[in-house]
Amino acid sequence: MTVWRWLLGLFGRHSHQAIEIPAPAWTRVCRGQPELSVLSVEECERLRSLAGRFLVGRPFYAGGAIELTDAMQLRIAALASLPALSLGMDWLAGIRSVVVYADAFEVDHEEVDEDGVVHHVRDLRAGEAWSHGTLVLSWADIEAGLDPDYATSVVIHEVAHFIDGANGAENGFPPLGKGHDRARWTHDFQTAFDWLNREIDAGHEPAIDPYAATNPAEFFAVLSEYFFRLPEALWHFDAALYGHLSRFYGQDPRARVADLSAGKIAADV
Repeated sequence: MTVWRWLLGLFGRHSHQAIEIPAPAWTRVCRGQPELSVLSVEECERLRSLAGRFLVGRPFYAGGAIELTDAMQLRIAALASLPALSLGMDWLAGIRSVVVYADAFEVDHEEVDEDGVVHHVRDLRAGEAWSHGTLVLSWADIEAGLDPDYATSVVIHEVAHFIDGANGAENGFPPLGKGHDRARWTHDFQTAFDWLNREIDAGHEPAIDPYAATNPAEFFAVLSEYFFRLPEALWHFDAALYGHLSRFYGQDPRARVADLSAGKIAADV
């Protein structure tokens, strides 16, 4: 029995308490994960608290032949909680359990072609956000995220789907607060989405993952990945969209990276 499982048995699955994550384990996670390594001390502590609550409230299951360790669960909890750092944990209420596979997993689904014919398709997925509340992840794809130049974060991508669907539909238009201009959000996201599709249709190499052109929900999820992992790349792709996401998530990863770089320069001097 792992430490987390023992603590979950002590507190109960639906307790509002949080697991007290040991400082050494938390330090290892934050230093090794690019999008966490740029957080301020205060942000790290807030995220530590949120990750502890995430671990208490949701059971983790191993899918197939994989040993799900405490360290693996902790990293997933940290990454899943990052988008909620300013939004709050209520935004993750739709996630009720987590399933982790060793690698990409097969999924059966239906696709409709241009003629309206339904085809039954089986393909490989790195992650899925199931409507009933299960977050499904490939550990191999999570591990790939240790590379700082890698744009993709399967955890943030799927969590973004849950956040997007908090108003009942995954459509690239999450619930926006009073301080957001809904009309401007719609215009800017739709304009960029249409432009990306035109670029791909013309055979041009897109500046971001072409999967973003699949539909508005995937557009929002992919942009959320870039926002936290490669904020400078997203800003160069579309500064307006970066601004929208910064206001929505209440975070500015681009400034974090700049502050970190300035700190390193100062240290070198």
